[in-house]
Amino acid sequence: MARLHPYNFVHVLLPQLAWRRPLSVRRELSDPYLAKELLHYVWDKAAENVAPVDRVPPKGLRLSWHEVAGRVTALFHLPAPQATMEAHFSALVYEEDDEPAETEAEETRPRYFTLEATLGLSGPAGTPTTVSEWAGDVHRQLGRGPAGGRSNTAEAFLEVLATVLGPLPDTRVPFMRIVRS
Repeated sequence: MARLHPYNFVHVLLPQLAWRRPLSVRRELSDPYLAKELLHYVWDKAAENVAPVDRVPPKGLRLSWHEVAGRVTALFHLPAPQATMEAHFSALVYEEDDEPAETEAEETRPRYFTLEATLGLSGPAGTPTTVSEWAGDVHRQLGRGPAGGRSNTAEAFLEVLATVLGPLPDTRVPFMRIVRS
């Protein structure tokens, strides 16, 4: 069973924050100093209703930015999981470019994915994982993920996300030429 502190951070607070204020959170995460402050603040908030003995230090908690299938992606490196449903990584995938929305109501919520530890034996190949997506209150498992706890786990997770996301839709207006006869 997942420890409450990392579970609250990954499955409750981080997605809620990103969905409530998509543009503001993206701007804050884009600034290295603000990103560190925000992550540690949210990590501490996730521990508020957790007994002190059950709190987990934020060892390894950090953020890196990537382009995945043409989309800007914030990858959260998390403290090592120790139970099922604790995540190795989570990711906010922004479907739109940097153009700001006219109003907060028009802001597009980023997609939120996790690479979670699952039941199974760890071995030289790593630990078993599953890739999941949160969409509001719905937690959907997308299938087996890359082995966790390896040096290439982050890159392998991003490759899986690229496959899940697929190419960006072509939104260009087709060129049309009118020919008179």
